[in-house]
Amino acid sequence: MLHAILALLADGQFHSGEKLGEQLGVSRAAIWKSLQRLEEQGFPIHRVRGKGYRIPTGAVLLNSDAIQASLEPSLSEHWEWHLRQQIDSTNAEAQRLVAEAGVRRLVVVAEQQTAGRGRRGRAWSSPFGQNLYMSFVEPVSGGAQGLEGLSLVVGLTLVQALEACGYHGCGLKWPNDVLLNGAKLAGVLLEISGDLTADAVVVIGVGVNVLMDADESIDQQWTSLHRSGQKGVLDRNHLISVFAERLAGSLAVFSREGFSAFRQEWQDYDAWRSAEVRVVSGSNVLAGRSLGVSAQGALRLLTESGEIDVSGGEVSLRLGHAS
Repeated sequence: MLHAILALLADGQFHSGEKLGEQLGVSRAAIWKSLQRLEEQGFPIHRVRGKGYRIPTGAVLLNSDAIQASLEPSLSEHWEWHLRQQIDSTNAEAQRLVAEAGVRRLVVVAEQQTAGRGRRGRAWSSPFGQNLYMSFVEPVSGGAQGLEGLSLVVGLTLVQALEACGYHGCGLKWPNDVLLNGAKLAGVLLEISGDLTADAVVVIGVGVNVLMDADESIDQQWTSLHRSGQKGVLDRNHLISVFAERLAGSLAVFSREGFSAFRQEWQDYDAWRSAEVRVVSGSNVLAGRSLGVSAQGALRLLTESGEIDVSGGEVSLRLGHAS
């Protein structure tokens, strides 16, 4: 019933509980209970006495048929699609599907993750029905070395897909974050399995904050598409289809040409280009000026000892040097 309620509310207008109940053949109390549970999980429902309920325009639940229907026919069949209501993480489910029935291209999307993960084992806040949690499985040959820069390509593709959906001003933070107005909007997590020197499989996990408006558990500056105030698309089904189409094209180019084909575009969106930064990797700390990225996707850092390429670590702006 929740799908039906949100479909009626997706026009962004107020609807009374009584009218919604009449349209769906249920009681007003049933409508209230369904929306109350969703609201308790943080879904942006605006209720006004005497007017009823309103949600952001396009804030519907996921529908795999709607996603595939908006894709080019060839792409609808390019991946095997799996929609889950609740899962530990889409990356973990993708890996299970590969283990059960072999390596093939597939996509897992979920309404909620109970153990969503970011880089370095961090938790990724994953409330029900509010954000995008998706994983794409891609077979690869040539080993892990051929995947250098792939997370940067995925982030770039996501920013360009968001632009196509009406969101502007997004930037990329090396190696795998998407920022909007200086706050984290989305992240990418790649996990590789199989023979790291030959045939392998990469699971491309992507999380995007779409409708989320409050979460006290997040320990960094964050934002969402809804929070941004921009008048872009909030229909997550449409967002997934636009991103999936662009990702398929990016992966095809990457397989032929590697990251170098995307390097200049990535640097055009580099949010911290020329900024003074710190890079922490274990006990090792480097400080310097960010010069963009190399043809392999490494961070180019100008330190007191000269320019070096950094292939991994956590990057932050140096206090007193933020621009």
